[in-house]
Amino acid sequence: MTDTNKICDRINAALTLRQMSGPDLARKSGINKGTLWRYRTGQVIPKQNAIEKMSRALNVSPAWLLGFDLTPEGKPLVNVDLARLTDSNRELLLAYYKALIDSQEAHGGKS
Repeated sequence: MTDTNKICDRINAALTLRQMSGPDLARKSGINKGTLWRYRTGQVIPKQNAIEKMSRALNVSPAWLLGFDLTPEGKPLVNVDLARLTDSNRELLLAYYKALIDSQEAHGGKS
């Protein structure tokens, strides 16, 4: 799972997501700019302590940065093929989703 290309892709995606530059990440994480460049270009696989530093600086999950199928925040991805549902089940799912959102908003956005 710790494929070099996947890690460098995730680092670069996180930089874009957080609207940060490489120098911003170097400053926030304390990682040398040259070392960070090697991580970003896939020349070197970052060690665990560097993954932790970058994930904190980028506000993403370390597991996501390593390439696991999670959201950047570390939550599991849910793949729902709505086309496979019947019309009535699709309506039920959407109603349930709306009710969850309404409930969350009623409680101040906390789950």
